[in-house]
Amino acid sequence: MREIFNFFGLRIQQLESVFTPSNAAKVNYINRPDLEKKVDKALKIVGTQLIIYGHSGSGKTTLIRKALNRNKRNFIKTSCISTSTLEELIVNAFDKLNPFYSTKKSKKRFSKITPSLKIAYAGIGSALQSELSIETSTEFQRVLPVQLTFEKLAEFLGAANCVWLIDDFHKVQVAEKKKLAEVMKAFVDISDDYPEVKIIALGAVNSPREVVNYNKELKPRLSETYVPLLSNIELRKIIENGAKLLNIEFPENLVKQTISYANSLGSICHILAYNHCDLNGIDKTCRIKKEIPASVINESIEDYVKDKADNYQEKLDNALKQRERKFKNARLILNAIIKLNKENVTHNEILTKIHEVQHDYPQGNCTTYLKKLISSDGNEILRVDENSGTYSFSDPFFKAYCKMALDKLEKENKDEIGDIKEILLKDLIEKIRFEIKTNAYSQKS
Repeated sequence: MREIFNFFGLRIQQLESVFTPSNAAKVNYINRPDLEKKVDKALKIVGTQLIIYGHSGSGKTTLIRKALNRNKRNFIKTSCISTSTLEELIVNAFDKLNPFYSTKKSKKRFSKITPSLKIAYAGIGSALQSELSIETSTEFQRVLPVQLTFEKLAEFLGAANCVWLIDDFHKVQVAEKKKLAEVMKAFVDISDDYPEVKIIALGAVNSPREVVNYNKELKPRLSETYVPLLSNIELRKIIENGAKLLNIEFPENLVKQTISYANSLGSICHILAYNHCDLNGIDKTCRIKKEIPASVINESIEDYVKDKADNYQEKLDNALKQRERKFKNARLILNAIIKLNKENVTHNEILTKIHEVQHDYPQGNCTTYLKKLISSDGNEILRVDENSGTYSFSDPFFKAYCKMALDKLEKENKDEIGDIKEILLKDLIEKIRFEIKTNAYSQKS
């Protein structure tokens, strides 16, 4: 593809290619040398299977996609939801192998696929065309042919020199996590014949065992890589590198505020920087350098919050739903963290604050529901720093939304957000305007 340059010799980049809040960074990739070195090593060692884990927005997908490209490895990607089964993932992976079996050349390497394997692939493909109706005439489920086992899939992947990337595997049920561990063991064995075949499982969690439920036998054959949240230095690099690519300039105060609001999440940093540009009519590399006014932070955050309003309501309503009769656990915990008015709080601080209003609240309840609130099932409302053992809100805007929502629920004696969402959104935007005006957030960085 021919590169396009402007009058001054700058390569033209589209805004959506530079700031990418919803997909892996390509053009505006920030190097993370230590992580890259570890992943590269695991990709090169024959038989090693990979688990990449960390909080949502930490850059797991970007890291592994860059590593695969850097090492010139073919890959197919399947994504998981809570109801995904291993059988469904196998079918999905099989389907995505089609380009490698319909042509002689892969994107990055020649694939030595024998005629007999192509015939076997075509035969299974034909069998998968049949569908089995379930309950109604409008619902169908594809049948998994007997001959499509995970060993056979590993063989197909191996012949295509292809890595299997499974995203969000932490979302599936425990039984499926155990099955994947067995599949990984099979991939270790088949690597004797196909050295490049391997599985990479990605999960937005605190522990690799939350991604794959593996046993001791598999442990020596696994590479576990924790991807931490981005540092302020790394967030600054995203903003400054993007500015160079687009030939624009962000004033220092705007950079600091963007970093502070991003709260270590690359995804928020990208969307705020995108909004800064979009609101100033920048959709590609500028011919003449343009300075973005610092005042744009106000509108950028309003746009972000408006886009997230429905998501905020759903997250909070889901957290507040519970069957327990005696204690409103999530509500007590979230209220305690907010009233402590600190960036990071300990388990004991939360429990002590709860005891001020609920004297008989059990310590075990606090532990159990904190775990739920940091899990993917709890929408990762909170996050925990494993080193310090402290908890904080993942999204600072959600913290503000949560504070106002809980205050209103308490005053109106309600259990769900319901029809007060629009009022909350309006109040939240006013609160943000005030905090930006008084420069409250910019001081944090």
